[in-house]
Amino acid sequence: MAALIVEILGRHGHQYHKIDKPAVRVGRALDNDIILPDPAVSPYHFILRQTAGGIYELVSLADENGIRMGRQRIDRPLSLQQLPLQFDAGRTRVRILDSAQPVEPTRLISCRHGGACLFGHWGWALALFAGMLMLSAFDNYLSTPRTLGWESFWRDQLVITMSAIGLSAGLLVVNRITSHRWDYPSALSFVSLMLITAFVLDQFIPFADYLFTSALPGYLVSVTWFVLALPFALGWYLISLNHGSTATSILMTIVLLTPAAYIQLKGVVTHYDLLDDFSKKAFYSQSLYPWDKRLKQTISIDQFAQISAHSVSPDMAKR
Repeated sequence: MAALIVEILGRHGHQYHKIDKPAVRVGRALDNDIILPDPAVSPYHFILRQTAGGIYELVSLADENGIRMGRQRIDRPLSLQQLPLQFDAGRTRVRILDSAQPVEPTRLISCRHGGACLFGHWGWALALFAGMLMLSAFDNYLSTPRTLGWESFWRDQLVITMSAIGLSAGLLVVNRITSHRWDYPSALSFVSLMLITAFVLDQFIPFADYLFTSALPGYLVSVTWFVLALPFALGWYLISLNHGSTATSILMTIVLLTPAAYIQLKGVVTHYDLLDDFSKKAFYSQSLYPWDKRLKQTISIDQFAQISAHSVSPDMAKR
């Protein structure tokens, strides 16, 4: 039988031990061949030993928590003829592998094959962050009433800046959980790109509503962004770019974005009141663009007055 590999699956990476002798004992005691620092593991938890026929078998030595495969406890010797074999020793996940087992394809590191390195480079991270600040300042300027003045503008701009830094720091922690790596330039670049997209949409959605004279385009764009595009982008960042655990990355994406998507979609539905004939707030009143162009025909104020005069009773017209 080919040599065996013991894989210890841990939060901070996996450990691999090659079996190169007839018997290998595993446990928490310091005189074991493989030491597991898990308080739920017995001092001498299990042993891998070679039989007279040259086949290794797994033998449990623990009386406390033992060896479990799923919900079943294994107390009898288990022949290792079919690999890989996965089981739990205490709270530690262990796999027995054949040394000839193929490994997964190598994952390419971003920016190592030419092209613009948007992620993982301080220069691009700071450039994207500066671009996000300028775009947010423009968006903030358009949304700040003149009666509030510059003091309100700079206060809101400070909130936006600190929020971006806080989001990138939070993403850095998530990246650490999923891939066990610290990479702040990558997190800052990703957050800056997502905020740039959000600020662009903040200008595009009112214009789309104004252009089509309908709330439906803005609603569809919001749904696409919060429900599809943003979760896909975060999943790509954690899994493909930073090579994080697929299951953990998907779980973190769902946990992080589900509340935000719910709040945003609830706000959109409440704002537009899509189930009624009239919206609670005129969707074309948020932005009056110099390029006054709509797909539906519009009328002048004089034409509107003439049409309205025909719908008013003579008594009301005299008033």
